[in-house]
Amino acid sequence: MQLFYGSYGAITQGFLDFVQKNRKSPLEKWLVVCASSLMAQTLKKQLAKQYGALANIHFTTLSSLLTRLDSEAGPALPLLPQDHLRSFLIKELLTTPLLNRYPVSLGFVEAVKSSLLDLGDSCVDASVWEEYVRTLPDEVLEQEGDRLFWLISLYRQYQAAEAKVKGYRSYQQAYERALAQVEKSAYLHDFKQIVFYGFYELSGRQLDLVREVRVHYPATVFAPYEKIPAYRFAQKFFETNWLSAQAKSVPATPTALGKSGPCLFDPTQSASCPRVQLVSAPDLASEVFFTAKEILRLTQEKGYAWGDIGIIARNTAPYQDEIRRLFAANYIPLDAAFVYPLTHYALGKFCVDLFALEARGFERESVLKILSSPYFKHPRKQEWVLQVRRSLVNRDLSQWNDLLPQVKNYDPALLTWLSHTAEILKNLSHSQPWKQGVETALQFLKATLDEQAFEGKDREIFQAVCNSLETISLYSVLRAKSHPGELVKEIDHALRTLSFNEASAVEGGVVFTDALRARGLCFKVVFVWGLNDASFPLVTPEDPILRDYYRYMLRDVLGYWINQSLQRGEEEKLLFYTALTAAQKQVYVSCARAGTDGKEKVPSLFMAELARAVQQPFETNRMWVSGIMRERLAALPCKHLTEKELSCLISFDSKNALKNYRKSGLLTPEKQTSVEAAAQLRQTTKISARDGKIQSGAALFAQQNKRGFSASALKKLAACPLAYFFDKGLKLGEEDEPLSRQELSADRRGVLIHAILCDFYQTLYKRGQTHNLFESGLREQLHKSALRCAPAQGGRSFGIYPLMWELIWEDLVQTLSDFVVEDDKHLGPFTPAMFERNLTCEPTAKLPLRFYGVLDRVDLNQSARQFCIVDYKSSYKGTLKLEEDLFHHLILQPFLYAWMATHHPDFAAWQFEAASLISICDGYRKRDLTAATWQAISPRATSFFTFLGKLIKKGDFFLHADENECRFCPYGAMCRRDSYQTLLRLKRSKVAQELEEARQ
Repeated sequence: MQLFYGSYGAITQGFLDFVQKNRKSPLEKWLVVCASSLMAQTLKKQLAKQYGALANIHFTTLSSLLTRLDSEAGPALPLLPQDHLRSFLIKELLTTPLLNRYPVSLGFVEAVKSSLLDLGDSCVDASVWEEYVRTLPDEVLEQEGDRLFWLISLYRQYQAAEAKVKGYRSYQQAYERALAQVEKSAYLHDFKQIVFYGFYELSGRQLDLVREVRVHYPATVFAPYEKIPAYRFAQKFFETNWLSAQAKSVPATPTALGKSGPCLFDPTQSASCPRVQLVSAPDLASEVFFTAKEILRLTQEKGYAWGDIGIIARNTAPYQDEIRRLFAANYIPLDAAFVYPLTHYALGKFCVDLFALEARGFERESVLKILSSPYFKHPRKQEWVLQVRRSLVNRDLSQWNDLLPQVKNYDPALLTWLSHTAEILKNLSHSQPWKQGVETALQFLKATLDEQAFEGKDREIFQAVCNSLETISLYSVLRAKSHPGELVKEIDHALRTLSFNEASAVEGGVVFTDALRARGLCFKVVFVWGLNDASFPLVTPEDPILRDYYRYMLRDVLGYWINQSLQRGEEEKLLFYTALTAAQKQVYVSCARAGTDGKEKVPSLFMAELARAVQQPFETNRMWVSGIMRERLAALPCKHLTEKELSCLISFDSKNALKNYRKSGLLTPEKQTSVEAAAQLRQTTKISARDGKIQSGAALFAQQNKRGFSASALKKLAACPLAYFFDKGLKLGEEDEPLSRQELSADRRGVLIHAILCDFYQTLYKRGQTHNLFESGLREQLHKSALRCAPAQGGRSFGIYPLMWELIWEDLVQTLSDFVVEDDKHLGPFTPAMFERNLTCEPTAKLPLRFYGVLDRVDLNQSARQFCIVDYKSSYKGTLKLEEDLFHHLILQPFLYAWMATHHPDFAAWQFEAASLISICDGYRKRDLTAATWQAISPRATSFFTFLGKLIKKGDFFLHADENECRFCPYGAMCRRDSYQTLLRLKRSKVAQELEEARQ
C-alpha cells in the first residue's frame, strides 16, 4: 500500500499528480473512496478542471461501497432501520429483568442508543470485554464493576435482539456479508487502482473494510495529516493504522494562513498574517449581513467568482434562515443544503399539535391553533374560531362543555368535534395492538386534514408523516400491544424526530456548509462564522453511558478502535484548522457580541488563539460591525445595497429624504406618505395627526354622547385620550381573559358579589328588618341570599374545578358575611332601599354631556327625605379625600353618580346627603363625598368634564404616559410612549398641558 499524507490542500494536489503519473490510459478504471460525498464532488471538479475528463474514474464513500458489496452478494432482508424502531427495541431491553437498572426516559434511551452504536461500529466483542473486566483490580470492580457488567450484558443482548427482529437483519450481519464479499467482488476486481482519500479517522468496521480491500487489491491512501498541534486528534490513528515504510509526505500548498498555520495551537510560535481578518458583529444576523456585503465587494471589485468563496460554520442551523433570506435579497447564488425539523413547517406543526391536544389538556391556544390552521378541514372553522375567542374557556374538556354553550351563536358541532377528538385520543392511549392503533391515528389525521390546502412541500411532508406513523406498527415484531399511554408518546417522538432536506444548489454559487463537511474543500476566500463560546468549538460532554474510562479500556488495552468523548475537543481544533486552511487568499473569522435573545456573548478561545497565532490582538485589530443599522448602511457603497436597504438609508436623512427618493427612482405614493409621517414624528413642536389628532372628532363625540358617557369611559379618556380613541373610536376592545380552572375572574366575582348583596339588602328592606337583626341574624340572612344567588351548576358555570369552587365560594360568602355585619354599624338613620339602579342624565348648560351608569345602592333616610349613593369597590384605591381623588386618581363615580341623581326627576323630592365608596374585599373601608364637598368641587369638576368632552370634539387623542395606567393598558404595543420626540411634543403641547393642569 502506498501512503501520501499532508494537509488537505497538499493531498488534493498530490492526488491530481498521482493520477497524471500513474494512470496509463483513460480506459483504466479507478475507484476513489472519499471521506464524504462533498469531498468527492470537489475532487471531481479538480480533475475535470485539470485534465478535462473523468472517464472511468469512479467516486464513492465507504458506506456506499459497503452497500454495493452487500447487494452484490445477492438478495437479502432489509436492514433494521436506525429510526425510532431501534429506539423502541432498546427501550424494551431496558425494561427487562437485570437490565432495568435505571429509569427509562426518552433521553436515556437515545443516550444508550448512541453508545451501543459506538460499540457496534468498533466491533467490540462482548465476551472478550467481559473476560478482561473480570481481571480488573478489586478496587476498580468495587467502583465500576456493577455498571460495567450491566453495560456489557446490555450490549450482548442488544446484538442478539437486533439479529432476531423478524423481517430485518442487523447492520452487523450486512457488514459481515459485505466483508466476505470483498475478495470475490466482481465490482472491485474491475478496478485497476483503488484510492482511499481524506480519512483522518475510521470506525472499527470501516477500518476492517479498508484493510480487507488493501489485502486483495492495489490500494493507495491519501491521508490528511501534518506534524503540527492542530492535527493532534488524528495523530494516534495515523501512526497506528496508516503510517508505513512507503509513506510519503506531500509538499504543502499555500493557504491564506501562510506561515502562521503551523503556529495555531502552539503557544511558543506565531507569525504575522495580514490575510486573516477578525470580525466582531453585533449579532448572528449581522454576521450574515457583513458577509453578504463583503462578498458583493469581492466579486464586483476584486474579480472573484461566486464559486471562489466558501462560508463555514460549526453548526449551520442557526444561520440557515437568515442566509437564505439575505442572500436572495442581494442576488447572491448559494450552493448549500439545509435540514429542517418537521415542526419548521406549518403542516408539521399542525400534525404534532393535533396529537398533543389531550396531553395539553385541550388548552385554549392549542385548540385555536388547530381550528385556525389552513389544514383543518371543516366548512365552519372560521365561525368556530370566533366562538372560541368569545368564550371564557381556558382548558379541560369539562370547561369546554360548561362554558362553550354560553357563547353567542353557539354551534353544537364544535363541542361535538372536541368530544369526538378527545375520545379518539383517549382511545389511542389505551393498550391495543400497534397496527390497530396506528390505523386509528392515520384515519383520524386524514379525516381532520384538508388536503385541498396542500401546496409546495406539503404533499411530501404528509407522506413522510404517514410513513413515520406506519413504522410504529412494526413495533409488533418486538411486542404485540402498546402499554397504556405509550402509543401517543411514540407518535409524538416519531413526528418530532422527522427532518427534511432543502437545497439551494446553484452550480458555481457561494458554498455554505458546516465544518465537518467542509474538510477537503478549497476556496480562494473563506468566511468562518460563529467563533463564540460554546459555538465553535462545540463543547462535547463525556458519554454518560460509555464513559471515557471504558473507551480507553477498549481502545488502548483491548485494541478496538474507539475514541474517547473528551478527545473530541482535539477534533474541534482540527476542524477549525481545516476550515481556515480551506482559504487560499483571504479568510474572515467572525463572532457575535450578542445572541438572538439579546444576551451578551463572548468570543471563543479559538478566536483568541487565532489572534495570537497571526499576531493580531483581537481587541485592536478586529473589524467592528456596527449594531446601528444607519451606521452599517452608511458605511457601504450604494451599489451594494438592496432597494429596501437603500430606502432605509435614504429615510434616515429626513431633510433630504423626498429629494433622494425622487432622485433614486424609489419614490412611490406610499413612501411619500411614510416620509411625511416620519418628519411629523421627528418634530418636537406640536402634536399632529401622528399623535392621534383626527378630523372626525365631532362625529365621534355625537355618537358617544348619544349613548352617554360612563364613569369608566371618562376615566380612560382622562388617563390617556389615545387609549380612549383605540377603544371607542377604533373599537379595538381588549379580548376577554380566558377563565382559570383555579380562580374566579375579577369581573365574574364582582357580578356575584353585587347579586348577593342586592338580594340581601332587598330582602331586609322588604321585610323591614334592616336595623332589627343581630350579627347572627345578618350572617344567616347573608348565607340564604348567597344560596339563592349561587350558580345553578356551581363552579361548572365558570369552568372551575369542584374542589377549588368550594374553597372560592366559602371564602366569598365569609367575606360578604363580615362585610354586612360591619356595614350595618355604619348605616345610621339610612336604609338601603334601591339596588342596581340604571340612571341616565341629559346634558345641561353647565355640563353638556349625557351620562349613564348603574348605582350599586341608594340608601334613604325617610324622615329627613335624604339619600346617599353607595358604590362597591373590590379593593381600596386612592386616599381618604374623594374630592382630590376625582382629579388625581380619576375616581369619578362618587361625583358623577351624585350629579346624575340630583338631576334626575326620581330624586327631585329628596335631598342629597353623600356619595360613598365602600371597599369589600380588603377589609371594610368607607369614604364619603359629602353634599357640601360635592357642591364645593362642582364648578371645577364640571369644567373638567366639559374639557374632556371638548377633547373628543376637537379630535385630540394624544397619549398620556403614566406608569400605573400603562402597566394595565391593552394598547401598549401600539403607542409611542417610549419615544423622546413624542413625549417632548406632548410636553410642549397646549392641550396636553391643559389636561395635566385640570388633573392637578
